[in-house]
Amino acid sequence: MSRVSVDSSLNAPASFIVFNGQEPVGPVRFPRSLRRRSWGSTGAALALVLAACGGGSGGAGDEAEPPVQPPTTEVPAGPTVNRTLLIDLDAATYDAVQRGIAQGQLPNLARLHLQMAYSGGVAGSPSQQPTLDAPGWATLLTGQWAHRHRVLSAAPQQVISGQTVFARIDDRIGSTGAVVASTGLAKMLSPLHETGALDTLYDCGSSATATACVTGQAEQMIGAGTYASVLAQYHAASDAALNHGIASPEYAATLVSLDRAVGQLLEAAARRDSDRWLVVVTGNHGLSDNSQDDGLPLIPESTTFVALNEAPNTGTLGVGAERPDELATLYTHTGIADIAPTLLAHLNSLPPAENHALDGAALIGAPAVTQLTASVADNQSSEARVELSWAAPQGASVSILRDGTPIASDLPAESTAYTDESVAATLPGKGTYAFNYTITAKTAAGAASRSTLSPPLTYLPPVPLAPTLANGLVTYYPFGASLPPVDAKGNSEMAPFSAQLPAQAGLVVPGPFTGTHGLLIDTDYVTPEGLEAYKLTPKTGFDISKGNTPQFTIGFWFKAPTCVSKSNVTILANKNYVSGGNAGVAIGMFSSSGNQCGIAFNIGSGGGVRADGPTGPYTQITVDRWVYLAFSVDGVGRTMNAYVHDPVTRTSSKVVSNKSTGSVDLSKLSAFPQWGIGDDGSGAYLMNKCNGSVTPPYFAGKCATAPTYQQIFGDLAMWNRVLTDDELQSIFLSNKPLSTLPLQ
Repeated sequence: MSRVSVDSSLNAPASFIVFNGQEPVGPVRFPRSLRRRSWGSTGAALALVLAACGGGSGGAGDEAEPPVQPPTTEVPAGPTVNRTLLIDLDAATYDAVQRGIAQGQLPNLARLHLQMAYSGGVAGSPSQQPTLDAPGWATLLTGQWAHRHRVLSAAPQQVISGQTVFARIDDRIGSTGAVVASTGLAKMLSPLHETGALDTLYDCGSSATATACVTGQAEQMIGAGTYASVLAQYHAASDAALNHGIASPEYAATLVSLDRAVGQLLEAAARRDSDRWLVVVTGNHGLSDNSQDDGLPLIPESTTFVALNEAPNTGTLGVGAERPDELATLYTHTGIADIAPTLLAHLNSLPPAENHALDGAALIGAPAVTQLTASVADNQSSEARVELSWAAPQGASVSILRDGTPIASDLPAESTAYTDESVAATLPGKGTYAFNYTITAKTAAGAASRSTLSPPLTYLPPVPLAPTLANGLVTYYPFGASLPPVDAKGNSEMAPFSAQLPAQAGLVVPGPFTGTHGLLIDTDYVTPEGLEAYKLTPKTGFDISKGNTPQFTIGFWFKAPTCVSKSNVTILANKNYVSGGNAGVAIGMFSSSGNQCGIAFNIGSGGGVRADGPTGPYTQITVDRWVYLAFSVDGVGRTMNAYVHDPVTRTSSKVVSNKSTGSVDLSKLSAFPQWGIGDDGSGAYLMNKCNGSVTPPYFAGKCATAPTYQQIFGDLAMWNRVLTDDELQSIFLSNKPLSTLPLQ
């Protein structure tokens, strides 16, 4: 690729960044043949040439330092060259700058297109970073948040991961950069300098004339006509805020001084009439309302500003806006991660979409999507997927890449979300992964990209169904597209409890697996005799609960669209479940709070003799999501087991483990000749719940003790043996119906 507006015969212009701090380092430029060496102590010492620039917070009117001599490489005369000037006013707060502009005290900042912006990434997401200098510097230099650049605190000598603006310019136009840095940033960038990824390192921090030093040296670099990019960093506002407070006259006076410095640099750029300068000014991050540099993800600390000398592609968004009350509103504005891509766009050095790994997007040229987020659904499963959302420019068509590979093209202009359902299929095996998603928006103005890194996605390969599940399988309802349901084993029949029930009492609905069906039971429909729901009637010899020492397992997928508001209802039972002490087997649903519902398992032999579990508290399941329930009784060992698998809470629990059945007479567990599906064995659970206080003719809701409800069943099975933990785990985790096994 060729540079825009730069004659190909020109020597590549360098980048230059000016900061204030300590331990001055003079400008040094090495031949390109040497810049790629790994410098030892001698080479590093030669590179760190001392200068006499100062490190306090002196005003712009302080005596200027001697000019830095530019590199000896000359740039021949030619067409207009694009250059950038970035001015970082650490801790110059948005509110204070807006107030100073309104009062006419900051005329130079008022010349720019200034808008509210945010720092610190997005709170609660992987991009969140402390609202402090060091993470902010790294974001300004990379266009990425801390989950990529890995500068996570104010600790000294942190190393920036990934490519900085210097490296990207070097790759594109053949030069690195020059920096005059504060102590902290100088240490951060020292490795880049020593390896040749940064040409020159300079510090203006050892005296009280730091502001004048930065301004003077930056003016010289702008005027030299050698550097593609100049960055001037001023720390005076941060010092004034921490020493005097953001409401103090000293802080306001410091902003006035910094505004004069901005004006001087703007004028220096204007004198270069052969160059086209893009100027960007930012405050990096905010401070707390009591002037603390605490780094918290709160509105005052996260609010800053970005100002350009040309109209941004965001229009008037955030211009003069009041500081919002909610972070979600703040995130609709520009972020400081947008600054590096803006500089790179002006220098025609943005990476192509397939190599894009920038959380920010250019504020000039074609607009990109905003508010791009990624979340993981059904994590820690074989169904794990990534859900993307964004706000798109008006009329933009959108394309999506995952780690540089296209996965969706030219989505409609109104598209603001996409679910990557195919991501799991690309994974080599069990593990935790993160993916770079790039969204490219195409408008009449061109194409622009923005990227985001997904949260960690943990993929668990599907577990195969245990083939032994076919052994002892007595009854199996895969639930088809028609009613009544058919037992695939032919050993039972399922139908409404009464032929008088309307069709709406049982409906075919989508099942727990793609392409499967389920049975919805609705107890809002009831006969005058009080009969409701469905019944499963085993043929002679196939009732798993019969016998002196019955051994059986019942398992099915279950969904409660809503939980009952009070008391409890029956899910499946062959007993009168008005009392758990009645003879028979039951699984019940109990009222709970929030988006949860309680589940309990019970057997009894009459006369109040019973065994239950768990009851304190009931096992919670997620409402309106498929869960798997299983209940087994071992009449020989006189124990019972119960299992609940909830994919939402990622709970796969043996909630009752080898519990003694106590004094229950296990020969009396077959209380009715049928099992109630969505009801108890009587088929009149809701009427009976009032214990005789209401009688036929009955109507839904006549007994207010237990409200009506809906329940959905899928892949219901009964075995005449106790399944092992491994067999049940294979059902939980395979995400496949039993019908995928050879059952005959």
